[in-house]
Amino acid sequence: MMATASTAWAQTPPEAPGGSGVLSPAGTQESPSIAAPPAGGVGKSAADVRLESLEQSLAAEKSSRDAEVAALKLELERLRPPAPPILPEAKASPVDFRLSGFLQSDGVLMRQSSEDELNPATGEPLNQTRFLIRRARVRAELTAPWISGALELDGNTVKGPAARLQAAEVSLRYQPDADAPPLAMATVGLFKIPWGHEVLESDRVRPFLERSNAASALFPGEYDLGAQLSGGWRFLRYAVGVMNGHPLGEKSFPGRAPLALKDVVGRLGVDTQLERVGVRAGVSYLVGHGFTRGVAATKDQVTWRDINEDGQVQLPEIQIIPGYPAQASQSFSRDAMGADLTVTVPVTERVTLQALGELYWASNLDRGFQVANPVGAGRALREQGYLVGLTAQVGPHLFAGVRYDFYDPDRDASEVRNGTQVVRTNALSTTAVVLGARLAPYGRVMVEYDHNTNALARTTSGAPTTLPDDALTVRGEVVF
Repeated sequence: MMATASTAWAQTPPEAPGGSGVLSPAGTQESPSIAAPPAGGVGKSAADVRLESLEQSLAAEKSSRDAEVAALKLELERLRPPAPPILPEAKASPVDFRLSGFLQSDGVLMRQSSEDELNPATGEPLNQTRFLIRRARVRAELTAPWISGALELDGNTVKGPAARLQAAEVSLRYQPDADAPPLAMATVGLFKIPWGHEVLESDRVRPFLERSNAASALFPGEYDLGAQLSGGWRFLRYAVGVMNGHPLGEKSFPGRAPLALKDVVGRLGVDTQLERVGVRAGVSYLVGHGFTRGVAATKDQVTWRDINEDGQVQLPEIQIIPGYPAQASQSFSRDAMGADLTVTVPVTERVTLQALGELYWASNLDRGFQVANPVGAGRALREQGYLVGLTAQVGPHLFAGVRYDFYDPDRDASEVRNGTQVVRTNALSTTAVVLGARLAPYGRVMVEYDHNTNALARTTSGAPTTLPDDALTVRGEVVF
């Protein structure tokens, strides 16, 4: 059968040019032609041919669309505005530099103790009803991963136009968490004394115009030269410093060091949030040495006093004042202890209350009000002070507060009256009431009335009495 099929395939005549069904010249009808197999020996079905055709069409369409997309991208890039150049300061950098400052301008509308006169001892004006620049500060801070520094300048007109260095510090710190205080930071230079709440509180966030009488007397100026180690872990805070012991606001040797001996001062505290209540508390301690100036030697002097005013020298009118030997400068020990507590409670969504209190116990530490001199007094001078206060923040702008503070520079003071030794008090107290508006972040406007109680005056009989010294002050503050 295979041979017969091959013979039949070979004997089939070729198809005429008309296609199938056309008669050959012999008159016989040709049978339908069968396409020869391809060279490979395997034929393609109609489905394969159609699939190949569809694939070629899809490839051509994809190539056409890719070309259109590329052309649209080129046109979009041509129409897009050029990107701004990358400035050097816009690049990410581990170094942070900040320039800030604030200005506090006061108007003392009323001060009961003011007089249109001069102090006969110092020549300073006794009038306090005036306008003045209380503080004008500019601060530059630089912070890098391991080191930081700050420089702060101050200008004021409290005792005439003055400009001075307020702070200058360099610190090395270890701070693994940028959102937490450094675990350890060593600082050297001119910085705030690590004591209590009031001394460390910034002047531009304090709700009252000035610090309490105790803080102003024991730590005048708040800044001193020295070195300290500070830091925090979770809710714990610590700071301990070795200081010259003569702050910028001291009356005797501000910003200097007449003694080689130094003061050691430190604070240990907590700063935490208990659900909705914020608590900040701590204890502080200081131990050191003070300095009392010596007296130069004097010679014997002869004086004549014309008692009867006759212009004639008479023997009873001649007096001899003996000289005294020199007295060397001396040092004396001093110490202090303190405790502070601040509690912040949000009462409503718009009202937040803050209660604060602070205690001071000290010996021979007064450097701003009645400068302690136990060498001259022949005994230790014990100081004591405290304050309690309450402030309220109403909404984002309004705030109000009241504070009472007390300070006694010498708890053992006494004097002789009519031949009898009696106790005398040199204590001061102030009740401050403040009302203000915070124009965040630009500044504040504040009005404060201070009721001052003291024993600085005398009655006609010579007994101590209160010197009227109430004050009404308006302050405008701007920050940047």
